Amino acid sequence: MYGHIFLLGCLSLLVSAVLGNPECPNTIAFYNPNLRTMCSNSTWFILPVPKADAESLVKLSGYSLITPDFSDKTLFPTGFPAGAHPVVVSSGYNNDIRMFFLGITALSSAAIYVPYTDRLKDGKTPFNYPVQNFIAGVNGQTIMGLVPALVGSAVGTNIFVAQFAPTDDAYAPIDNSPNEFSTRVQQVIVPEPLSGPGIVPEAYDFDFVSTKNPLYTDHTFHALLNQPLILTNDFCQRNTYYFNETFTNPTMRSGNVTLFGPTSGAAPKVLAKKYIKQGGFSASAELVGYNPEECKVASSRVDPYALQ
Repeated sequence: MYGHIFLLGCLSLLVSAVLGNPECPNTIAFYNPNLRTMCSNSTWFILPVPKADAESLVKLSGYSLITPDFSDKTLFPTGFPAGAHPVVVSSGYNNDIRMFFLGITALSSAAIYVPYTDRLKDGKTPFNYPVQNFIAGVNGQTIMGLVPALVGSAVGTNIFVAQFAPTDDAYAPIDNSPNEFSTRVQQVIVPEPLSGPGIVPEAYDFDFVSTKNPLYTDHTFHALLNQPLILTNDFCQRNTYYFNETFTNPTMRSGNVTLFGPTSGAAPKVLAKKYIKQGGFSASAELVGYNPEECKVASSRVDPYALQ
């Protein structure tokens, strides 16, 4: 839940606590009974951020960036803006979440992360550096994200409770424009009470349509999403996305992504901006979340099949 990337040690506390109608089935739990699995219906956008700004985020943890091969047409068929580095922003609806005999019907999640981070300091092995992660219960039960957020943060992934719109789907059509879609993520600092406002600064929102002239390929997103995630405890984690089911429905997107900085929202100041006509990707992916492991081990075990 690049993410969508919370850790399911909290499952036993949330069994049957969150209600929701799954949009896609979990077809891989049978093959991975001891791991976290789900079907993630998500939308991802790649944002060109000045390299110095992107690097300032990963330098907070002592890392630097690896410059991607922007001449690789399988990854960047239209090139990439000079002096920029890709930052991935996601929002999604995670269905049929399982681990062992435990399960959660659905949770919403979102993330901002920096791919091509040099975790091993070898100048060539890419990792995803998490900037922010958000989670919420579905169907308006925002606070149901609290326990996963606390547990995830305790074991290496900083997660904030959030409020999503829509609350019961991955995204929603815009009124009077049925072929245009939107989603919104707000960090919950103080929940909205029954009467009166809460403190819920906006992190970011998407406004997008399908496109026949994409900036990227399916392979671009497969390659970036499946880079191991850097945790806060010196370990890393593989969150492996598979886009090979009949219901995957991969769809290229073009849209506007607005990140709201700390003066009016929850996103980092260096990312606060409205990014116009950016390239995105929507799909329902089968997701396997592995246990934390040594970062060098995680990078060596990335499934090449998932990168295709």
